[in-house]
Amino acid sequence: MIEIAVIGGGPAGLLAAREAAKRGVEVAVFEKDAEVGEPERCAGLLSLNGLERLSIGGSKKYLQNVVRGAVFHTESGREYFLDARRPIAAVVGRKIFDQKLAEDSEKAGARILTGVRVRRVLKRGNEFELLTDAEDFRASWIIDAEGAGSVLLRKTLGKAPEASGWLPIIQFIIKGHDLPKDFVHLYFLRDFPDFFAYFIPIDEELGKVGAASRNTELREKLMIFLRRAFPEARILKRVSHVIYTGKPLQDFCFSYRFVPVGDAAGHVKATTGGGVIMGGLLSISLTSAIAEGLRGGSPRPYLERAQRILEELVKISYLRDLLYKIPLPLYDILFGLLTSRSATAYLARSGDMDFQFSSLLGRRRAGP
Repeated sequence: MIEIAVIGGGPAGLLAAREAAKRGVEVAVFEKDAEVGEPERCAGLLSLNGLERLSIGGSKKYLQNVVRGAVFHTESGREYFLDARRPIAAVVGRKIFDQKLAEDSEKAGARILTGVRVRRVLKRGNEFELLTDAEDFRASWIIDAEGAGSVLLRKTLGKAPEASGWLPIIQFIIKGHDLPKDFVHLYFLRDFPDFFAYFIPIDEELGKVGAASRNTELREKLMIFLRRAFPEARILKRVSHVIYTGKPLQDFCFSYRFVPVGDAAGHVKATTGGGVIMGGLLSISLTSAIAEGLRGGSPRPYLERAQRILEELVKISYLRDLLYKIPLPLYDILFGLLTSRSATAYLARSGDMDFQFSSLLGRRRAGP
């Protein structure tokens, strides 16, 4: 009998496993792919504050670059610089990053089973039966970190994040850009009405270029953008996936003992589609609540913390709704205000890439 079975070996699942193992709980991770970190689909831009909150120490082999600000590009062709004048975000290689999390989890005592796909989960009283291609397992609790699609969550509890929140995304690794490596670039253009195009530098030569949209011609539009913005660049790799830009699932499903985390629960910043940090923080809080209950303590403080983080994500989704209701010609006014001297000074001092709503309003941050 496994005390906590974690389905999915991405960051949310691995952080859950690390936290459970650190608290002396028997935990096993079921990862369908043969290797943790494959396939690598994420842009990998993570806040330095967020990495500290997740307590990811030790080797930084996953670190590709560090950036200090962003450049916003509008349909009019204008550029707006937001410079924090200090390192604020890391560009990471997600395969190495995920493998670092797996290593930390195993050192803490977690068991990671790769190449094992959980096909179905059955509730048997207060236990779960996990049906896989190899053998069946039993567990007291399930942490569902299966990622986009929430297949097992739908089958087991009939729940899932908003279907309309998912956007197809395509990303290229390119060689031969001519931009400084300490700024990311965001392009708000008519060709990508649902999201934005981006450039994330890896070093002086390599970078990640991508865009998300429901447009059926996304690949063609992205190729046109690439040729226009980076005419000398050569594509080294192409990946496609989906990102979530809707509201998170409001129910932790704690009473069912089947707790979804990460993309499976929509634990993602709707403004950027990034879920590693906030999804990780929620995963840690919810796993702590489970572990505390298993050891006879009160899960309440950890559930309250998780609720605060969840409320932040909901508010960030409202920010996204507001942003994409603004006509493109008015983005020049928006980014002009955002990058004014006073706004830049405030954001450099108090801005937070993860707790975006709280930091914009100057409120105390909701995270750990």
